[in-house]
Amino acid sequence: AWAYPTARHDAPALFDSVATVAARQVGQLNAHNVAQLVWAFGEARHSAPALLDALAGRFLSLSGRWTRKDCSDVAWGYATLGHAVPELHAAIAGFASTSMNRFQVGDLAALLWAFGKVGQEAVQLLDSAAPVFSANVRTLASEELLQVAEAYVMAGREAEELFAAIRAEAERRQAALERSSQA
Repeated sequence: AWAYPTARHDAPALFDSVATVAARQVGQLNAHNVAQLVWAFGEARHSAPALLDALAGRFLSLSGRWTRKDCSDVAWGYATLGHAVPELHAAIAGFASTSMNRFQVGDLAALLWAFGKVGQEAVQLLDSAAPVFSANVRTLASEELLQVAEAYVMAGREAEELFAAIRAEAERRQAALERSSQA
């Protein structure tokens, strides 16, 4: 299913069929399979609420087998579809809080954006991630910088040092862009 949205091929009938079959076989999926399906449905912007609920339950049952990438893909897919599953997002936030060193900064940015998008409170994660983002603003793509800022704003969290670092990085990039356009 992931190939169709990756190729930007709209295939709603295919996704309806995949949802029907996957819902019957959800118990056979591993954590990575769940993450791929959730990501594919999110990327295709194809909502299948019954399947998403079943996949959330399956992902939760596999909590000892999660990877940081699976967690960020799952959270991103649910957020993109506007499908909140508070227990799932709380469990992923807990996992991320205790294993932050396993997350790439970009995956962490997507994860925090996803929590903000579905209204999942992740105060501990936001507070512990702020210094990580502050120290790594130069490694984040512009979209990721926006995701980080949006996540903190949506959560109503103050992170002055982080916002100062984002502002300084935006100014640095703007100055570099102006220099290159003058050359």
